[in-house]
Amino acid sequence: MDRKQVINQRQLSWLASSVITSGGILTLQNVLIRISQMDAWYSYLPSVFYVFGVASFFGYITKHYPQKHIFEITQELLGRVGGTLVNLIMLFHFWQIVMRDISSVSRFSTTLLLHNTPLEILTLLPCLLLIYFGKSSVEVIARVNDLFYPLFVVTVLSMPLLLSNELYLQLVTPAMTMPIQHVAASSVLTIGSAGDIFILGAFLHMMSNSNQVRSSIRHGSLLGIFLLTMAVFLILVVLGPKMPGNFLYPIYNLVQTIHVTDFLDRVDLIILMIWYPTVACKMITIYMALLLGISAILDKRNYPTINKPVALCIVMTTLLSFKNTTDLLAFSNYSAPVFALAYQPLLIVIMVIASARKKRKLGQPAEMKDSSPSSQNSGVQASQKIGKLSQRVSYKHWLWGGNALMILAALCLMVGLMFSKYHSGIGSICAIIFAICMLLTSLTTYMEVSQLKQLEAGK
Repeated sequence: MDRKQVINQRQLSWLASSVITSGGILTLQNVLIRISQMDAWYSYLPSVFYVFGVASFFGYITKHYPQKHIFEITQELLGRVGGTLVNLIMLFHFWQIVMRDISSVSRFSTTLLLHNTPLEILTLLPCLLLIYFGKSSVEVIARVNDLFYPLFVVTVLSMPLLLSNELYLQLVTPAMTMPIQHVAASSVLTIGSAGDIFILGAFLHMMSNSNQVRSSIRHGSLLGIFLLTMAVFLILVVLGPKMPGNFLYPIYNLVQTIHVTDFLDRVDLIILMIWYPTVACKMITIYMALLLGISAILDKRNYPTINKPVALCIVMTTLLSFKNTTDLLAFSNYSAPVFALAYQPLLIVIMVIASARKKRKLGQPAEMKDSSPSSQNSGVQASQKIGKLSQRVSYKHWLWGGNALMILAALCLMVGLMFSKYHSGIGSICAIIFAICMLLTSLTTYMEVSQLKQLEAGK
């Protein structure tokens, strides 16, 4: 049943962006500001390079192993025993993400909104939602995410306008004056949010074009990181670099400062109505990846049969995992990069090496396998050969243009951190270039996806 499921590149982009932002919008901001203060909004730059590397890896294995997800590919490359061991490690990580997000939403609700509602009830409700969608497929949740996540993006992008009377740019100056080790420490923490993108490997079998997989994940992840960077910047220029470090949820305190004239001063309730469905979509997406992984270990794709037992187990482990909100936030903020960096980079290197060795052993049949099963990819290549070469070159220009902009942003950050203490103007110039690079890279990754759509339409 699962092999007939298909999602398009727009849906994959929205899912990638939702995975990055929906849960991360509640955590980490206070820690970043506590460590790097007015320079905290540069902390997400290493996450961009990390997700670009993961996107390239997913595009690579999709090209060589179409119609298969990462759990099946690991077993094919590493053998039954090795693949199962690696899959168990990934499933443990995904399990931690689901528990973390369910507990985060539940404790956020009981702390700020529903004070008298038992925590057990607030934990059970998301799990009932998981059971309901666990009977369907990722196609369903991708369509639901298509409806709500654009509203979330518009809401976040409109916040500078809504907060225009509260902005005080002097709060983030002098720019890039914090010690390099402080910015480096906060940057490492942000990789935890970027590591969540690895769950999209469970859905690689739903897209056969490797370029689409790579560009969609690049665009969605970059959009999500851009939104998080803008959120931290707004917190700094409205609330300052000191107070938000002591708040549990600085982004919620930021939203509470929005006042549209005198008759609409609870904009936070409207924003929460948009945010709750998007974070629910993220939790369901990760839960579906968890079900697919367990089914792969059991050698079947009929995951609805294990839906209810897994969801009920998640309820019990979530309730028993955290004693209070402080424990939860400490776990979310500090353990996420440990989980991601403990296995993901090593797994990527091992799988690329194993794939290259297997390809050399098979020789010509491996080349045939690379091109023949993917009708979409071969169609695009044929169209490129007969008259779409300019579009293909344009796609490569957008691809490498985005990479060059991120390298420029990294160079500006390094130059600013090293020399702004001698002249404050250097830090300000580098900060402006950094912001422009982040914005332009969002546009270049969007153009990557657009060029691929044009190539597909021209088949």
